[in-house]
Amino acid sequence: MKRKIEVALLIITVGLGMMACRHPKKLARTSFPAADTNKVKVAGDSSSNEELARFTSEMLKGIHANHIEFNTFSGKMKLAFETDKKSHNNLNATFRIKKDSIIWVSISAPIVDEVIRAVITPDSLKMYNKLDKQLFLRKMSDAEELLNIPFDFKTLQDMLIGNPVYLTDSVYQVVKTPAIISFSCDHAKFVSLFNVFADDYGLQQSKVMDKDSTGVAKRSCELTYGDYAKVAGRKFPTTRRIYVEEKNVTKVALDFTRYDFDVPLTFPFSQPASYKRM
Repeated sequence: MKRKIEVALLIITVGLGMMACRHPKKLARTSFPAADTNKVKVAGDSSSNEELARFTSEMLKGIHANHIEFNTFSGKMKLAFETDKKSHNNLNATFRIKKDSIIWVSISAPIVDEVIRAVITPDSLKMYNKLDKQLFLRKMSDAEELLNIPFDFKTLQDMLIGNPVYLTDSVYQVVKTPAIISFSCDHAKFVSLFNVFADDYGLQQSKVMDKDSTGVAKRSCELTYGDYAKVAGRKFPTTRRIYVEEKNVTKVALDFTRYDFDVPLTFPFSQPASYKRM
């Protein structure tokens, strides 16, 4: 069990956006639905079903228009994370993505330099830990068992790039304020909540929760996006904050210091023969 937990923490380090920044800037956790002390209009309360459908269609069209398309991506970030038992700061991460094919990650710490390198594909996860001289070889399908969450390649890719995760067309509970539009959408296993900016439909915050509330500890993952930069026509959120709640809360922060789209990339990974295979 202890070994599973250690593996899970390593995968979380890679999977939840790496864990960022030396002194992470605070981003407020906005409520769902968005609140405004001056005026809140619930779309549909005084509107016809046709008007609500039109409003929802336009909103989804705007969100999809912001979808970040790419062939390759290279990013560097500062990262930090905190749980009820431990915290890590002063970490740096580099990751490279070839769309729908491979995610390459390198995490380094002061003095000791690189400590973790990982290569993730739609089918597999390969990772070595230089500090403990350990090599992890896993199927991606094992991640759900290790983390107790659906954890596929596309979801991870969208999280890292800054695209919405678990967004569906089954939209309901739409709330519009002058600054923010909030809504919920239905998924086979989850309920997803979103806050998007009212002017350009950019992601401000999202939250994914278990649909089944009978579990002992209902899980949720909340993501906040901020400090958008315009990169070759793309709106890219350069800061992220992630809150994972089950029995306890894991807080993750990442700040990008560099981001490049559609540049030639390599994905070096060797399996050290002397490392213990886990």
